[in-house]
Amino acid sequence: MPEIKVQNQCSSLDNLVEADSFGESVGPLPKQTDSGFLDHENMFAGTWQCEPGILKLDLDVTEFCHILQGHWILTSESGLVVEVKAGDSFVFPKGWKGTAEVKETIRKVYMMIA
Repeated sequence: MPEIKVQNQCSSLDNLVEADSFGESVGPLPKQTDSGFLDHENMFAGTWQCEPGILKLDLDVTEFCHILQGHWILTSESGLVVEVKAGDSFVFPKGWKGTAEVKETIRKVYMMIA
């Protein structure tokens, strides 16, 4: 029987480990860390952190995000600009393309469905 998965106190986790880049770096590669706690079939969840920098994204998953800290500017290929900050939640739709500029170190809780 499947059991509930819990990751406690995501905003203060200190066991994040270096992660592969979430996207292609535009300029210096920002440090990215993660503490994934769910990797089941086509679903992934965890807490991710990224220092300031710019990443070019071309997503092959749908991803729900809840921002715990920081400031992110997301600009789609169509030119739509969305700013998210601590307390905001949003969804990257599968197939989203654009840039993600981390203005202040971002920490988010995420769930991806491939």
